[in-house]
Amino acid sequence: MILKNCRLLAPLSDGKSSEKGAVSIVQGKIQAVYENGEAAEGTDGEEIVDCGGKTLLPGLIDAHTHIAGLRGYHPGKVKDPISFFLETCAETGKYLDCGFTTIRDCGTPLRVANYVREAYERGIGEGPRIISCGLILMPTEIERSDDLYDIYSFTDSADEGRKAARRELAERGDFVKVMASGSALHKRGIPVQPIMTREEIEAIVEAAKLKDSYVAAHAHGDGAVRLCAEAGVRTVEHASFVSGETIHLLKEKENCYLIPTISAMYQNPAKTSEEYRFLLQKLEEMLKISSACLQKAYESGLEMGFGTDSCPGMDQYEEGIEFRFRSELCGMENLDILAQATKLNAKILGIDHITGEIRPGLSADLILVDGRPDEDLSVMYRKPEQVFLNGRRVR
Repeated sequence: MILKNCRLLAPLSDGKSSEKGAVSIVQGKIQAVYENGEAAEGTDGEEIVDCGGKTLLPGLIDAHTHIAGLRGYHPGKVKDPISFFLETCAETGKYLDCGFTTIRDCGTPLRVANYVREAYERGIGEGPRIISCGLILMPTEIERSDDLYDIYSFTDSADEGRKAARRELAERGDFVKVMASGSALHKRGIPVQPIMTREEIEAIVEAAKLKDSYVAAHAHGDGAVRLCAEAGVRTVEHASFVSGETIHLLKEKENCYLIPTISAMYQNPAKTSEEYRFLLQKLEEMLKISSACLQKAYESGLEMGFGTDSCPGMDQYEEGIEFRFRSELCGMENLDILAQATKLNAKILGIDHITGEIRPGLSADLILVDGRPDEDLSVMYRKPEQVFLNGRRVR
């Protein structure tokens, strides 16, 4: 396949910039990138796609999402695992509609994301490339009646944490996720409050490293963010209240990155059930403070990833809210946001040898958007025109 007459952005396209470029795809991989589209010669039987001058981008990567366990989930679903699995397989395909060709799932009941990942890898169903952790490791923090109780594996010491980490990796998790601070989703959760000790986190980090894996940590408060950075965590999720002092510490760390999820603090009142209306004021207050903190992190030059902490079908995807918030609330530049959602995420997740850029040798995970997102980011607030995964047009 050859994609011709496409607009290429140099920072995301192997240094190639063009208004009428071309990309050659062979056996699912990018073979060549041309600034002059006329240089791309097709062979008999090769499909030629005229992109009409629209912008070609690498497939988007969400480094923090949940394919199940948030919106539309209730504890009764775990009583029928097959139905839960089938429903989740179908829902997860929606990521492709919004241009996300790779996602990192940060916790699901019954470890269902692990099984959806394997189903897609076997050609059962159609959805994005998935990196998943299985269950989330958490100290005793919530009551059994909490709706999200089944998404956790509860650990209350360094030894229990080490054993639980080994269990999740044995159950085919790609990485280990821990809850280092309270969560806004729980009625009595205090986001700024650390809930794990350094000893506990370090034991889990050690267990993950032995299996060539890493730890991602939910951490809103500055104290928890700093604790995670010092304990060897690779990705600190949310970092909503990170301080200037901790930002400086993070800049000195070679393998520790922030994955902000600003849009997770957006809650549409019209779609919020009575049970979760307590979130509206809680998240609104968090959003104001978090935006200012993360703007300082960005302005300091700190490299950071892109996440939504949302589920397929939510407004965060349908309306591109993470893109909008990073631009309007945090003052991030358009090209930097696009890089965070593609090239930088691939680097942070250790998959930059597979995807994340329009570069020869990488998987042909690509999206075609109608507009110039480097100049007008609102292009990313709507769904792409076309989506390619491993060189195959899927949307």
